[in-house]
Amino acid sequence: MDAAGNLLDRRVLGMWWSLAGAGAGCVALLGGVAVWLGRVPAAPVVMLLFLATVAAALIPPLRYRRWRYRLRERDLSLSRGALWQVRTLIPFDRIQFVESRRGPLDRIFGLNVLVVYTAAGRAAHIPGLNSLQAEAVREELAKVAGTLTV
Repeated sequence: MDAAGNLLDRRVLGMWWSLAGAGAGCVALLGGVAVWLGRVPAAPVVMLLFLATVAAALIPPLRYRRWRYRLRERDLSLSRGALWQVRTLIPFDRIQFVESRRGPLDRIFGLNVLVVYTAAGRAAHIPGLNSLQAEAVREELAKVAGTLTV
């Protein structure tokens, strides 16, 4: 693993754009209904839809560029956040178990989410991994943490 950390699979961008587009679509639908019912003037709805569309276009690439994971000597380092940046360090000796998940949208895009559970009862998620990445990281974490779940 390189010093800067590992990027997620690029297909996660398509998934995040789909989710953001669906959110912008909901804004358009609800705003359109509100305008049609005469509850709200059209100008604020158009402005809100414009902002939602810009956010849907810009935030997924920012989020992708900032998401990194890295297995270091004694811990797992996660760095993420498009607007609010978060860095998480999980010591290997605090890892309870590791699992790989695939929801419906993950399966459509051929991706996995790795979930790392800690002794504190918290879970850290690494989204947007291809199957080989997810399996390799899961196996390595399970090995260094002394646990393995199938």
